[in-house]
Amino acid sequence: FFTVRFFYGVKVWGITIAVYLLYLIYKCCVVLWQDVPETIATLREANMKVWVLTGDKLETAVNIGYASKQLVGGMDIMTISDQATITDVQRKLSEFCGRIDRGTTERHSLSFALDSAVEKDFLNLALSCKSVICCRVSPLQKAEVVKLVRTNVKDSITLAIGDGANDVSMIQAAHIGVGISGREGLQATLASDYAISQFRFLAKLLLVHGAWNYRRLANVILYSFYKNICLYMIEFWFAFLNGFSGQPLFERWTIGLYNILFTLLAPIVLGILDQDVSASTRLAQPHLYKTSQQNSAFNTKMFWKWVFLALFHSALLFYAVYFLLWHETPFENGQVFGIWYVGNTVYTAVVVTVNVKAAMVTQYWTPLTHFAIWGSIAAWFLYVLVYSHFWPTFPLAVEFVGQDFKLFTSFTFYGLFVLAPAVASLPEFMYIVFQKTLCPTSIDRAIVADVEGRGGKMIERDREMGLSVSYSVSSGSSTYGDGMDPGETERALTYKHGYAFSQEDHGSATKGTFVQRRDLVRFYDTQKGHT
Repeated sequence: FFTVRFFYGVKVWGITIAVYLLYLIYKCCVVLWQDVPETIATLREANMKVWVLTGDKLETAVNIGYASKQLVGGMDIMTISDQATITDVQRKLSEFCGRIDRGTTERHSLSFALDSAVEKDFLNLALSCKSVICCRVSPLQKAEVVKLVRTNVKDSITLAIGDGANDVSMIQAAHIGVGISGREGLQATLASDYAISQFRFLAKLLLVHGAWNYRRLANVILYSFYKNICLYMIEFWFAFLNGFSGQPLFERWTIGLYNILFTLLAPIVLGILDQDVSASTRLAQPHLYKTSQQNSAFNTKMFWKWVFLALFHSALLFYAVYFLLWHETPFENGQVFGIWYVGNTVYTAVVVTVNVKAAMVTQYWTPLTHFAIWGSIAAWFLYVLVYSHFWPTFPLAVEFVGQDFKLFTSFTFYGLFVLAPAVASLPEFMYIVFQKTLCPTSIDRAIVADVEGRGGKMIERDREMGLSVSYSVSSGSSTYGDGMDPGETERALTYKHGYAFSQEDHGSATKGTFVQRRDLVRFYDTQKGHT
């Protein structure tokens, strides 16, 4: 009975897995091409220029351009093909400079266009076009085109994506290389920085994970500078009071554990878990990626803003505690506060302030985020309770003996523990509130839309910013895409597109006529049986 049941279960699971694999193959072969136009439209809306470098012939490249919506019907196409000399290419470039729209370049002409005497004219013309397609391009020429843009366009970041061995040189020449694993092998994947299984994942890789990781890295770097300046500059302020004698304000092991225990987890959760806008909202509003392109989260101005904030917090926390404890009050046993009491009080205020700062920067709260920020503050109090009883069991922490009793039985400590971080964080908190209320950025508005559950329905905000929204032609809706006027959009929607691959070497694809679906169907004789 058990043997029959076992083999029956294996058979059922085997059939299920086979059906699922066939479904995956269908999705990869049939559905994949339908996502390319949507992905390209999304990248364009994010202010990215998309160039196609292919080894196919001119007619095939043009048809691919129409199928992927790189080229739109009714637009003026400038073709540089069959030019025999550099002079011919230069004359052609000069002729096209007054008609900027879409451009296609063939391999032999491209070899002349990449010559040092003509490459600047070719680059200026290509940058002025909305789309550029280079056909019959060799792997070396693909890399040369990428290097041309990377070298001559200031502050540009190039990304090359390919799926075959002929794309390896182009992927390695770009700032960022993305390989697609598929039927062409794994050469492109192995040579790339990132690997994806389908082209449509490129939009999520850039617009979602790219934007998230940019913000995470910026916050981690700036926060790391902030928290260290905030603590160690206090020793500098204290040096003015001890006559630059070298006397530290904090116990040595306490200083060492600052970056290891009390402020370790906050930058980790910021760098791994934090996200400002949800993935669905970023994909629905590609223009949000422009904040990353403008480098608004990590620049010289932002760096010095964090540095001055750290200097302000360090000075405020030290001198607030110092002046409030100016007149020492003895405890019941007759002892006074002492230097270690002052140092531990200041240290407590610093630990609380820098973790509250991490909380103010955090946009995405998870249980791990709460544990990292508030747990780091709790770890300091637990450390005081334990470390105060190390000596004489362990030969260290002589200065810390009895500090738990002095701190936790003093109302002055509790007052400073709450008051000093609140005063330090209040100005920045008020600035953030007023800025997000009176002058919200596109990211701030998207965050509010996420909270209200309408992150993907902010078309009116796009129009306020002068942006265009791309719609799918197959859905029956029409808008103004890529800066086109209504009449031009209507022509694009009604234009007769062909298939992705040309069916003759010198067909009429470049003349504006294509093989129609009805004509192709008539080639088949319906009277004959087909299997």
